[in-house]
Amino acid sequence: MKIRTLTIGISAFLIAAAAVVWAQGAKADDVTTTNWHGNVAFGLSLARGNSDTFLMNASALAAREWDQNELKFGVDGQYGLNNWGQSNQTKSASSVHGFGDYKRLFTERVYGDLNVDGTHDDIAEIRYRLIVGPAIGYYFIKSDLTKVSGEIGPSFIDEKLGSNNLSYVTMRVSEHAEHSFNKGSKIWEQVDYLPQVDNFNNYLVNSEVGAEAALNTRLSLRIVARDQFNSQPAAGRKENDITLVSALVFKY
Repeated sequence: MKIRTLTIGISAFLIAAAAVVWAQGAKADDVTTTNWHGNVAFGLSLARGNSDTFLMNASALAAREWDQNELKFGVDGQYGLNNWGQSNQTKSASSVHGFGDYKRLFTERVYGDLNVDGTHDDIAEIRYRLIVGPAIGYYFIKSDLTKVSGEIGPSFIDEKLGSNNLSYVTMRVSEHAEHSFNKGSKIWEQVDYLPQVDNFNNYLVNSEVGAEAALNTRLSLRIVARDQFNSQPAAGRKENDITLVSALVFKY
């Protein structure tokens, strides 16, 4: 039931996002109607024979910039099976992640940030993890093609790992860099470090590096490597989770 609910939830979101994308595309020439933009991505890997595997990944992003404000919403998920269709079929991936991020520029380079991040991962036994917190940020480099920024601020984490509920305050230290190429391709990386303020032995480190190659003005190919480290994971689970995801992206 959890698997079906997760799959239906992701699918419903992507269908809704695709409808928005279609509507946006139909009104692309009327720039006064909206300034929302973003993308929808989907990847699928299947194998039959000596290896029977199934892996699906999907994501959607919506963003808007106006005056001195920047707003982003995103969701992504993975679902995979080993021994697909066999009597010993097991899950290899089952996760969903969503976030909302709001930035308010105080000057050309200094900004305030409010971030909300939620995660569920069956394999890592993260029943839920909610991270909420403000930060102050600075653009070290800010141009049309290149942006490098850093953020620092407190965050509150409420999570359930296995059967254990935890709530605590952390510091969030983040660094992000991206570079776009003239033909619509780009590369980026991000690192987030979240240590518990009264117990530095308990911390999270989330990092990501990615590249996107444009096929045309709407379609691109994306590959992303993520490393999620939890110094105190759920009982019987490993500290480090590394994923490599490739997908076809539709931009609007």
